[in-house]
Amino acid sequence: MQDINKVMGEAIIVVIPFVIYLTVNRPSMTLIELYYSDICMNCHYVRNQIIEVLPEGVMFKEINVTGLEGAERAKQLGIEEVPTIAINGEVALIGRVEKDEILEELEEFL
Repeated sequence: MQDINKVMGEAIIVVIPFVIYLTVNRPSMTLIELYYSDICMNCHYVRNQIIEVLPEGVMFKEINVTGLEGAERAKQLGIEEVPTIAINGEVALIGRVEKDEILEELEEFL
């Protein structure tokens, strides 16, 4: 047992392989961001598609690019058109997309 327990001062750290496996191989939370404009009909369509297939444990955030903060965030990601979906801060889908395309992009994060 000495090889899995490490003594540091007065504290003993016990390494449990199963817990480490879960921590390393399972992200804590997936975030979908929808960059949209109020006057964009495709944006409203994509929003509904996301809501219909949103898996449990996945957070969803809408970012209006016509506002100052939304426009700045979109610029940081290089987003030039809406709707755009970003997953965990990276652009994943652009334009009008269907449920199956959204789920396919999410597969690697679930």
